[in-house]
Amino acid sequence: MKGVLVTEVDPASFAEDIGFLRGDVIAEVNHAAVGSVAEYRRTVSGLKPGQDVLFKVLRRSGNNQFDTVFLAGAVPAPEQ
Repeated sequence: MKGVLVTEVDPASFAEDIGFLRGDVIAEVNHAAVGSVAEYRRTVSGLKPGQDVLFKVLRRSGNNQFDTVFLAGAVPAPEQ
């Protein structure tokens, strides 16, 4: 399994709003595979406020099995 592990989800954040959970593994952002934190950061740094974004997430479903979940939203504007 390749991807980026979600270790924490800030309350009232975009990540929480669209449904990320601690322990999720982000495998793709807008159909682009991410296999490292550097790849993830590079991919999300190119997103613009208001742009639609789709995350392909692997979520533990028990007994070392994972379900594929898709989380979608629009990139929020930066805080002022």
